[in-house]
Amino acid sequence: MKKILLISFEYPIGKTYCGGVGQIVRQNRKTLLELGYDVYVLISFNFSKKHPVKLLFPDGSLRRYRNLGGFLRDYEWSKFTHIVHHFVNWTGELKKVKGQRGRRPRIIYHFHSILRRERDSGFRTLNHFLHNQERMIQLADEIICPSAYEYDNFVRYFPSFVDKLVVIENTVERLSADKGRIKEIKQRHNIKKDDIVSLYVGRLEKIKGAHILINEAPQVLQRHRHLKLFFIGRSLESGLYKKLMRLCRKFPGQLFYKRYLEKIELFQYFYLSDIYINTSLSESFSLSTHESALCNNALLLSRLPVLEKFRDAALFFDLKNGDFARKYEELIRGGALRNRLSRRAAVISARQLSKNRLKQDLLQLFSLS
Repeated sequence: MKKILLISFEYPIGKTYCGGVGQIVRQNRKTLLELGYDVYVLISFNFSKKHPVKLLFPDGSLRRYRNLGGFLRDYEWSKFTHIVHHFVNWTGELKKVKGQRGRRPRIIYHFHSILRRERDSGFRTLNHFLHNQERMIQLADEIICPSAYEYDNFVRYFPSFVDKLVVIENTVERLSADKGRIKEIKQRHNIKKDDIVSLYVGRLEKIKGAHILINEAPQVLQRHRHLKLFFIGRSLESGLYKKLMRLCRKFPGQLFYKRYLEKIELFQYFYLSDIYINTSLSESFSLSTHESALCNNALLLSRLPVLEKFRDAALFFDLKNGDFARKYEELIRGGALRNRLSRRAAVISARQLSKNRLKQDLLQLFSLS
């Protein structure tokens, strides 16, 4: 039986924050287990040999190690048939694996965004992340690309490695609505029948555009007392977090912050929401946009090429024109507009769900390698 090790900096276990990368790793683990593979997940937030790591076993049990060395004493890299890396830090270790004589694990690099593209767009990308991603691209035996959009970027930046590339597009999940849980959430936050609920799901940092919504929210909240706005996601920039906390105190009962929600709980917020806001300035796929659309949210989106699929099913704001607040208020006031756009967006997201080929694509990849 093939023994597969997935390596990630996040994974949805316990009550720790988990973003899109961790959700994709979980989907891959679940699918590979269904295909009959022995799947382990090595989780390391800091990706440093001296920091603790966690190992998730195929049966769902979890073991904690004080450092990477402790893990390697029990599980040498060579014990696995495949190592799938979901970030860009352990290039030195994997280079040693690649240089082993005889039978060795196949190294698969599953990237989630092209960091050089983000750097070229003006975002602050640390050099060691950038360089390590390019080293991973060089040493990997196969490379998994998460979307057709990033495939085009990969070909532009790394044409000499395109023969190692396979597109396995991120897949969307649909979790069921729990009417009882939704009722409890509405009671807890005093959400009334005529209130308009809107969500932002993502890290509190500028690359996700969180500053745009934080800057614009006070004026919108003042003008629309029946508006409820939820921020859901981990804070990575202290300045934005402090400003958001000040706003939460200024607008009690209107503005709420949740650092983390389990996936099933997050979906209940999607279901009770009216408007989903994606202010992100860089995305490869945007899992949360697709999920919120499945739950009949009207979408307010930044103009990113990867979100063009929603061009007739969402309102887009333009940073250059400074029209975010105007578009936001157009959705708040326009019930008929929200209904029309949410129906269209749901159709597009459902179509994406219907194209789910994760099981077939992973079976083909691991059968051939």
